[in-house]
Amino acid sequence: MNFKNYLLILYFALQMSYSQTHIYTHYGVDEGLPSSEVYDIYQDKEGYIWFATDKGLSRFNGSEFENFTTKDGLPDNTILDFYPQENGQIWCFGYHSQRLFYFDEVFSGFTDYKYNSMLKSEFDGNTIIKSIVLDENETLYTGGYGICGLFRVSSNGELSKRFDLDSRSTKSIKDAQINFGVLTTKKAFFSICHKYNSEDDVVIVNSENSPASRLDFIFLNKNKSVFIDRKLGVLSKKEGLKYYETQHNPIGIKRIDDDTFFVGYYSNGAEIRNTSGEIIETFLPKKSVTGFLTDAEGSYWFSTLDDGVYCIKNPGIKVLTKDHISSLVKDNNNVLYAGYGNGDIAKISKKQIDIIYKGLNDHPAYVEFDSRNNNLYGYSDNYLINYSNKNKPSILPANKLPEYIDDPLLNSGTGYFNLRKNDAVIRYKLPEKVQDVCMYNGDVLIGTSSGLFILKNEVIKKHQPTNILRSRIDDIDLHKKLNTVYMATQGRGVIVYGDSIYNITQKNGLTNNIVSEVHIENDTVVWACTNSGLNRINFKKDNSYSVKTITKADGLLSNDIDDIEIIGDTIWVSTKKGLGYFTKDFFKEKEASKIISLKLKDVSINNTSIGSVNTNLKHHQNSIDFTLQAVSHRNTDKINYFYRLKEIDTTWTKTDNRKIHFPSLSPGAYTFQAKANVLDNPDNHLVSYTFTILPPFWKSWWFYGICFVLFSCLVYLFFKIRILTYNQDVFRELIRLAIKRLKRKEQFYNFRANSEDFKIPTHQIQYINSQGNYLDITTNKKTYTIRCKIGDFINTTPDALEYVRVHRSYIIRIDQVTSKGKNWVVINDQRIPVGDTYLNELDKILF
Repeated sequence: MNFKNYLLILYFALQMSYSQTHIYTHYGVDEGLPSSEVYDIYQDKEGYIWFATDKGLSRFNGSEFENFTTKDGLPDNTILDFYPQENGQIWCFGYHSQRLFYFDEVFSGFTDYKYNSMLKSEFDGNTIIKSIVLDENETLYTGGYGICGLFRVSSNGELSKRFDLDSRSTKSIKDAQINFGVLTTKKAFFSICHKYNSEDDVVIVNSENSPASRLDFIFLNKNKSVFIDRKLGVLSKKEGLKYYETQHNPIGIKRIDDDTFFVGYYSNGAEIRNTSGEIIETFLPKKSVTGFLTDAEGSYWFSTLDDGVYCIKNPGIKVLTKDHISSLVKDNNNVLYAGYGNGDIAKISKKQIDIIYKGLNDHPAYVEFDSRNNNLYGYSDNYLINYSNKNKPSILPANKLPEYIDDPLLNSGTGYFNLRKNDAVIRYKLPEKVQDVCMYNGDVLIGTSSGLFILKNEVIKKHQPTNILRSRIDDIDLHKKLNTVYMATQGRGVIVYGDSIYNITQKNGLTNNIVSEVHIENDTVVWACTNSGLNRINFKKDNSYSVKTITKADGLLSNDIDDIEIIGDTIWVSTKKGLGYFTKDFFKEKEASKIISLKLKDVSINNTSIGSVNTNLKHHQNSIDFTLQAVSHRNTDKINYFYRLKEIDTTWTKTDNRKIHFPSLSPGAYTFQAKANVLDNPDNHLVSYTFTILPPFWKSWWFYGICFVLFSCLVYLFFKIRILTYNQDVFRELIRLAIKRLKRKEQFYNFRANSEDFKIPTHQIQYINSQGNYLDITTNKKTYTIRCKIGDFINTTPDALEYVRVHRSYIIRIDQVTSKGKNWVVINDQRIPVGDTYLNELDKILF
């Protein structure tokens, strides 16, 4: 291509207009929906999103669809719309069965309306209920297509009708006109087949079109309502009835707020309009869109007649083009320029794209801006062009343009880089592939496939004072004010090169250690582009930092990020799949993200589900699985679960797995607790489940009791037959030791001495010496004197078998005796005499 062709391209720019689009996630039969024909959408209190289809109802928790048919209690499988009521019930109408049913916001099953038979007797084969209102007295108001008038059914089943005359039979089909009325006090609407006048509580809408099966009416505010007969119309107290001009007939409307509403069309997508009829946004061109929902997290959902469901996870993220953009830069006037993957270069202003250079489609284009001299540079097809002064393009093959271009660096390529000196271009060669270059303190830092090099005093050499600088470096940007360099590396994350050298990696919060581009926004914020998403690094005054991320799961076109540019509050992100943009408020919204609900979905014992009812389990039922369900449609893959068994765990275990498994729990009483959050944002949701694993019968208290009784009986019989005959004292000693072992709890002897109450452990008593009507109680520590007869002492102790009387003046404690003789015992070096009449008592003292 010669120079004249370049000038032609420069002077006659190819101007292209791009409409802004959104990023959609599609859900169809392959993803779990029961049908591609979806009529309506609703979100319940727990965050589940419900879909009405021609093959049953379906609800979605962000991860999986749960489908319901007649087998699950539906009257039939074709359900057209949802009608949420003030009492929390959601009512529906079965198209083929012509029966009403409802379910609660906290779903527990479907309930058939008890007066269906009476209502159905009023219907014909074409009847479709389009309005259902249940008031505080449980009185039902209903009307619809193919049935004339307003029907009222009281809570006790009394049916009354208003405006139900049918004049259609007296006129030809051509002349027959069907209008509709609105019961303003209940916000119910109905078809009218006769000429009526409005009443105090009913407004008669004399529409220009006989209502079709998609008849609908919504109240926007106290002054305006929107309706569908066959066309889209608005009813205003001030302006009366008028119709909006639309190319296609509408098939669905939904109120968004007092001033805006959704409308879906046959084969023409959907719109959000204001009350003036102005179109604010359009969606899904050429699709037949039936329903719309803004969910609890701000995402948009659309149902279609033949292509399932579409979701815009983050409506704030928009797409300007789906062409591959490889490079972005802004000029001093905040005008954006883009280099395309096919070699094109474009100017982007006011969301309009002007192609200022048409590439040969064989190499990506790059753009950079010299803010010092106010020059825009673009590189494509081996030419470096200054678009500001329109000088002759320079033939300079390049892989990259430096951030501060022509100051004095120009470009880098395979094994070299160029810089300008005194209007001359000097080339420096390296044995390595040069990825990017940057001026730093008068030297040139060179990022290569083999790490960092430096040009210093006209000598190029390796400059790798730390190991992290040995990795491939793809981008080098200098923050002149801070005199700090930021490097994008392959495997080492982002390297910060200044007074100190360190790197920021996945361990610190990056989405990936492979970083292709860095962008310095200001003194505190640096962006890192990876093939796993975009990262915002916020540096703080204490040299610490935090990392926030945005990925495809948040609504980006792709995780493979090429470049980023910031203009005002708008963040432009170029990816392999196109150019998108969003505002900085996105991160505030993300930091406030929370789960909608948390529930214990199921409990399984030995791989058998038992629901979630608290229970007592047998000892072998100790392999337990808990299935948790936290709902967040925008952050499904960012939900963290925390769990513990309260009685044995003091800390919480973190996991991203919804199924918690305990393979072999010991017998005992347990409380399973779980909580969840999004992105570690604080959250108050908590679920608990109590259960008890009973011990096996051979470890139960009653089994121990039976065994003890049997053992005692056997011991008794054994001693009775074999031993007791020979030595009753041995039996007494065994009984004493047995009772002592069973009564492990410490025993105390209570008494009063010298007007004081005492309580001493009985095992400390050594012996008792009688002094007439007084007793000296000698213990391990001291001697107490009490008023008591020696014959009464043993009966006053809690462990009488531990004592034996050996003299008319002495009682000793058996386990304190250290030795004994023919007529004496020794306790704590004190010899105590044994009376002649008590010598047989020595046989009770066994060692």
